Amino acid sequence: MTTPTSLKPAARAPLTAQGLRLAVELLLARHAVKLIVLGLPAIALAWLTLALLPAQGRELVSLRARVKAPPPVVQAAPPQDPMVPFRAVLQPDEAKMEVARALWNDAAAAGLQPARVDYRNNPSTAAGFSRFDLTLPVAGPPDVIRQFAFSLLERYPGLALEKIELQREAAVQDQVEAQLAFVLLLEAPK
Repeated sequence: MTTPTSLKPAARAPLTAQGLRLAVELLLARHAVKLIVLGLPAIALAWLTLALLPAQGRELVSLRARVKAPPPVVQAAPPQDPMVPFRAVLQPDEAKMEVARALWNDAAAAGLQPARVDYRNNPSTAAGFSRFDLTLPVAGPPDVIRQFAFSLLERYPGLALEKIELQREAAVQDQVEAQLAFVLLLEAPK
């Protein structure tokens, strides 16, 4: 028995076009199903990548061309206190007795017969103002009473007419008795 002196593998022949064709046919014959299952998704992915990415790139360039520099940021004005117009009509607390005397004098000057001026001071609210309630009973013609009440509202912006009660003794009388209730809005005492 003789043993071979060398067990060298046979040298491979150079790859030719016919050999390559034969190798591909052999590969397809043995593994056709596996190659189709794995190859179709790979081909679809390659097609999507090659077909869609350039279109998306062109769209991105188009969008960037349309987008200009962002508009400058405009600082919003700080919110205004909604109570500012209301606070503008508040009278100083020291003016309440002057307004009470003016009601009496203006009623007498308008030809009305004032009986008295009743007033009541209310405590300050959390919003920073207080109410000064004034009640003025007068007697006179209804038109004069109405004109007098509205002239007071124009003269004193912090004055509000809360109630008018009219009473007449007889329907034929030209004179009525009226209870005028006003509210003077004051700044809270400091």
